[in-house]
Amino acid sequence: MRTRQGGVADALVVVVVCATILSILDDTFADRSYLVAGLVPVVLLAGLALVTRRVHEGGWWYSLVALAAAVPVAAWAALREPGPWLVPTLRTASRVIVDSVHAPTTLVSTVPPVEAAGQVMLVPFLVGFLAALPAAWLAVASTRPLAPVVPLLAALAATIPLGVLAPTLLVPRAVLIGVVLLGWAAVRARRSESSAHGARGSGASAVSAVLTVVLVSGLAALVVPDADDPDRVLLRGRNDTPFVADTRVLPAARTQDIRLFRARGVPEGRRLRLAALDLYTGTAWVPADSSPGSDGYGTFKRIGSDVSALHPGATEVVRVRFRPGYSSDWLPMLGELTSIDFAFNPGRTDVGDVRYNQATASALVLGGVDVRDEYRFESVLGEVDFTRRDATREPTDEQRQRAGAFPDPYLRPFARDDLLPLERVLLLARYLRTQGTVRVAEEFDQSPDMLGRRMLGSQRMSGTPFQYSALMALGASRLGVAARVVTGAEPDRRGLVDYGDLTTWVELQFADGTWRPLDLERYLSTRVVQDPTVAPPPATDPAQFVERELDQAARGTDGEIDPPPVPVERTPGWQVAAAGAAVVLGAGLLGLLLVPLVKVLRRARRRRTPSWSALYVGGWQEVLDAARDRGTPVPEGWSRLAQARQLGVAPDLARRADAAVFAPVAPPAEDGREFWDACQVVRRRLVAEAGRRRRWWSHLNPASLLASRARARGSRSARQVRHEDRRARRQQPADA
Repeated sequence: MRTRQGGVADALVVVVVCATILSILDDTFADRSYLVAGLVPVVLLAGLALVTRRVHEGGWWYSLVALAAAVPVAAWAALREPGPWLVPTLRTASRVIVDSVHAPTTLVSTVPPVEAAGQVMLVPFLVGFLAALPAAWLAVASTRPLAPVVPLLAALAATIPLGVLAPTLLVPRAVLIGVVLLGWAAVRARRSESSAHGARGSGASAVSAVLTVVLVSGLAALVVPDADDPDRVLLRGRNDTPFVADTRVLPAARTQDIRLFRARGVPEGRRLRLAALDLYTGTAWVPADSSPGSDGYGTFKRIGSDVSALHPGATEVVRVRFRPGYSSDWLPMLGELTSIDFAFNPGRTDVGDVRYNQATASALVLGGVDVRDEYRFESVLGEVDFTRRDATREPTDEQRQRAGAFPDPYLRPFARDDLLPLERVLLLARYLRTQGTVRVAEEFDQSPDMLGRRMLGSQRMSGTPFQYSALMALGASRLGVAARVVTGAEPDRRGLVDYGDLTTWVELQFADGTWRPLDLERYLSTRVVQDPTVAPPPATDPAQFVERELDQAARGTDGEIDPPPVPVERTPGWQVAAAGAAVVLGAGLLGLLLVPLVKVLRRARRRRTPSWSALYVGGWQEVLDAARDRGTPVPEGWSRLAQARQLGVAPDLARRADAAVFAPVAPPAEDGREFWDACQVVRRRLVAEAGRRRRWWSHLNPASLLASRARARGSRSARQVRHEDRRARRQQPADA
């Protein structure tokens, strides 16, 4: 009866742990119906294991029944296509088998939260089924404590890469799983010992182990917080848009007044983005298949109706309707997408055709946008303003655009170590605005020769707005601030966008991960040349320009450039407390490690004493110190005979010590050495008689050292009192 109850309890633990593991996918799915798909096979397998074990059948029957029922249960619990009499059709069964291979890739290729429907529901089903298939049987059929724990830990390791980068309550979930599995293994081990040797001990060891896991996990989370999320490894999804760089970043060239689309709900002064060009190939800025600095996860993924924004903020609802003049793959977007609805397009573009890149907040349609399309989306607007003191994120090697290193010689005057990275960028933007000239032309050349020698390195700098944006983004990336070029347009008051409204601008990345626009007015000159034959005015040498601007900034007349004072770094209080605790613990540990060495030195000092009586006193004191260190001290005020009886030592040794100490003359030296050796034998015997824990502790226990110090301090005080008494008696007759 007791074994049967233990099997039921073990099966319940398997269900609870599987539910906790599956809950890691809470942030991945739009609702918790995925738990049904994941826990149905777990519960069924746990029940099957109990029944199979009850009828005394082996693991072969259990495995055969479980594998035979896998496809029907998946069709019913995951795909929700049970078929007639809960028997799936051949089409559904083949879909279960084929989609089980592609479901994990489809899940990680979709921007969360994913709608809990379709083939992605096979992922929680597979996690629950593959975890519970071995765990449930090993839990009820095996007596090995850790046997069912191994598949559950494997399921945990497989589930984490399928989730989001920073799951909610990841550390508490991990602590809960660790506590449950460790406590479960301890209970199973004690149950196995009880069945083999009878009941023995209590559950104190299991409770101690669980409390240790809780305390260590909490301390680790407090002292070493998990702040570097990009270091966590996730599975990468399938990229079904491999030629993003070849897509047209702007609609086909038309007349300036051709109507492209109408957008309602766009706040005044905000621009709709089309494409984000975040990769410089050495000849042009293009949209990257995998955004630089996103560690490979800034790819164009499928989305559902709802999307998780990377940053919180106020949302706006925008409705876009295309006009016949629009011809592009890119969807106009604003901010970070949170939801999108194509309900207005029956039979045309659908959400399943959209691919969205969270790193660039841009979206495109596979096969191109239908000019009859209309859609509504909601998005987080995000911050647009910044000051020179706002911290920027240090760009990665990819974001520094290594293919665009050619302007570095021209950027040397702006790469000042005494300026913040953002101030260097603003200084370059000021140089382009004040020294450059804008040419009105349809020219998109972004080659090193154009951006380097003919623009930044030229004494008569000129270029189109698009070329200035390309140069500004490239210069910012090389000066220490991640930047990219964005194409888009600002709707007029009626929400209309014509081809002539299309423009480009630069976005900079800040320390909080947000991208904020660098206004065109900051780097685009007001000098405009319509006639290409007219030569622009000469530009000031960059080095002279920088020195002049820094001189003006030193007078306090510059609102954008001001070398910051040296910041004073203050150590957080928790770090100071942790360091103090570590020092105290380290000092205590070092002190314990030094105790055996001090005892050896004390023993050698007592052995080499020049006093013949001190040799006897020290030898007997070695016996008393050994008793004190092992945890059985005897009072210091007792006689040696009483102390010997208390310790169970032969009284002859105590009598020899008393006789030698009170003898009128010194005994032979050989007697003293023999007495010392006898005391050492007794000392070692006392230590050996103690238990293993006390025997090890006796070497590290400083109790005898502290007692020796107390005796020495008391002896000094007694000698001082006797000295003062003698001096008083000598002075009394003289004073009388």
